[in-house]
Formats: sequence, C-alpha cells, structure tokens
Amino acid sequence: MSRRGTIYTYSIIHSGTDSFKDKTPYVVALVEEDRRIRLARVEGYTEETQVNIGMEVEYLAADERDNPIFRFIEDQ
Repeated sequence: MSRRGTIYTYSIIHSGTDSFKDKTPYVVALVEEDRRIRLARVEGYTEETQVNIGMEVEYLAADERDNPIFRFIEDQ
C-alpha cells in the first residue's frame, strides 16, 4: 500500500535558485499525512496540471536533507 497525503496548501514556484532552475515551474506544498503536516515538493507538475487544496498525493522519496517528495496521482 502506498503512502498518501493531502495537499493542505501549496505554491507554484516559477523562478528558482540555480539548483532548481531546471525544475521550474514546480510545486511546494504543506502535505498532511497521518495527521502530520509537512513541507514537501510535489513532482510531476506541468502547466496543464490542476492543483487543488484537498488533492491526494503519493509519497515518492526523501531528498538529501530527508525532506519528503510526493508526486501527483495520475487518476485524479
């Protein structure tokens, strides 16, 4: 069973630092998972992606600082 969370609030970043400029635009969100709210990056954003508060996302991995990375679930 996959780990899922819910977008509590989010922001779409269009201008990033040098290490993220090739990833823009991208989404950072407060994701609620197991009654905890964590700041996370959400992979898979494109200009056509409809992002909504309350949307379910799936845990993908942790980055080098152990911050969670989630991804959009395709069938929403």
